[in-house]
This record gives sequence, C-alpha cells and structure tokens, in this order.
Amino acid sequence: MDQALSLWFLLGWIGGDSYNLIGSFLADQLPLQSYTAVYYVMADLVMLTLYFYYKFRKRPSPLSAPINSMLLFLMGTACATPLLSAAGPVAAPREGFRGRALLSVEPGSKPFTRQEIIGFVIGSVSSVLYLLSRLPQIRTNFLRKSTQGISYSLFALVMLGNTLYGLSVLLKNPEEGQSEGSYLLHHLPWLVGSLGVLLLDTIISIQFLVYRRSAAASELEPLLLPS
Repeated sequence: MDQALSLWFLLGWIGGDSYNLIGSFLADQLPLQSYTAVYYVMADLVMLTLYFYYKFRKRPSPLSAPINSMLLFLMGTACATPLLSAAGPVAAPREGFRGRALLSVEPGSKPFTRQEIIGFVIGSVSSVLYLLSRLPQIRTNFLRKSTQGISYSLFALVMLGNTLYGLSVLLKNPEEGQSEGSYLLHHLPWLVGSLGVLLLDTIISIQFLVYRRSAAASELEPLLLPS
C-alpha cells in the first residue's frame, strides 16, 4: 500500500476534505454536504493511519509518534467543527457583507455574508486541493507502470459518488427569492470539487485498464514461446 499509493495523494485528499468540512459549515451549504464532509475526513484518517502503519511496521521511525499525534489532532478538529458551529448563538437574520463587492450578485439574489465569503474561499481551496491531489497518484502509476496495490473500487465509487453528489446540488431548487445564478455561485466551489475531478479520475481509470492489460500480456508471454 505504501508503494502503490502516493502520500501526496492522500495528504491532498485529506486536506481537501478538511477544507471542505470547514467551508461547508461556514458557507451554510446543504445538510447532505456537511454530513458527507464529516464522513470523508473520518475515512481519510483511516486511510492515512493504514498507510503509515504498513510503512513503519517493519521500519520503525522516530516520526511515527508526531504523525499519530497530528492525525489525532485532525480527527478532533473534524469532530469539534460541527459541534462548535451548532453551539453558536441562535441564527438571526444576517446582513449582507457591506465591504468590497468581492462576490456581488445581481439585485434580488441572496447576498454573501462575511462568514459565507470566508467559507466560499475555504471551499475554493478545497476544490483546488481535490484537483491537485490526483496528479501525484497519476504520476506514481505512470512511473511504476502498474496499478497493483490500488483498489479500483475506490476510484469507481469516488467517481459515482462525486457524480451523484454534484447532481444532487444541481437538481435542488434555489431558496425562495434566490435566482439560479446566485444559487450556483454559492455552491460553485463544491461543484468544481466534485464534478471537476471526474476527468482526472477517468485518467486513473484508463491507467488501470492499460497497465493491467500489459501485466496480463507479460504473464502470458512465456506460454507463447516455443519449447
């Protein structure tokens, strides 16, 4: 596992999911987005724990303790974020952000509050991390000329989940009085993060097909040689 998976892929993935979790609460995203964000971070922490477990099982390292501490800190932060958000004061009608029109929308649309702008920026960072996280794994597969040690079910389910996740956001009706353009703008980083990575995951899927066919051909080659 520690040879087949790129560490930068895992770190980029958990970074994107962590920013996604924080941004989804700050930007007042759909409940489904917030709940899945919590699950994503938990699943990423399990994958990282398995990665370092297999990496250091036969090669003890003085870095293992700090790494475990960092993972526990990230898990605690992921669990505390929704609790802190829910424990805040009762939501009152929020005034629109009156500073510079960083994310202005047409009249009659739902304006961005200061908190939502911060969440929007964090969500944008999350989508960038999602896109960048695939590149190290694509490079690792290319250098190894193999996808052995990686479960294709992981990427297949991620592609299916991202497609349904993006469609669920697109098919939801905007709030009363909110235009479709304003609705899409409020959810744009999460749509890019879910639907934008499909192209890169498709490249990884092609690598699975190409390299596994090459491996099967190399296994059959001795049988075709004359005796």
